[in-house]
Amino acid sequence: MEKQLKRFATLLFFICSILGGIISAQAQTKQAEKLNKKRSKNLAPNSPYTKEQLKYDSEFAVAAASANMLEVSLGKLAQQKAIALEVKEWGKKMDQDYSEAGSKLEAIASRNNITLPTMMSADDRAIYDDVDDRKYLGFDKKYLRDAKALHERTVKRYAEAATKLSNPELLTYVTEMLPKQRAHETETAALFERANALK
Repeated sequence: MEKQLKRFATLLFFICSILGGIISAQAQTKQAEKLNKKRSKNLAPNSPYTKEQLKYDSEFAVAAASANMLEVSLGKLAQQKAIALEVKEWGKKMDQDYSEAGSKLEAIASRNNITLPTMMSADDRAIYDDVDDRKYLGFDKKYLRDAKALHERTVKRYAEAATKLSNPELLTYVTEMLPKQRAHETETAALFERANALK
């Protein structure tokens, strides 16, 4: 009975930790969105851009910041849990590339008074938790499958942003990042095909 209670308490603590992380991530994102909405409203009257354009810029920056954090976190996870050396090395590259991308985006956001969250969004956190939930066996395939989908989403988001962004600094950031994102997408797909071919 005592063992069962301990197990139940451990499970309950684990569930509460996950829920707490999700709620905190949602609160972070909502807070950033709220501050950016206020910024757009205040800037619009004296800006060459409309409130909608300013809103799109800040929404893109928030989503991109979260995706950068997710890539870094997944890269670190791959360095710890991947079996294949090439997957570990890819995780290290993703950690480095997206840490650098995150720093550049933070500097742009700071100069333009755009508030970025300090935690990834609840949706991105769910992707991380899904990959982390796998035991060591099968981690490589799961990581690469999710990373492949994530890169597809990112390329689509950046390609759209390249036609919609108003902020010149954000537009330069996207223009510089898009070829890298496409290269990451191609390489991740190739890594996934190789991992998937293994029995």
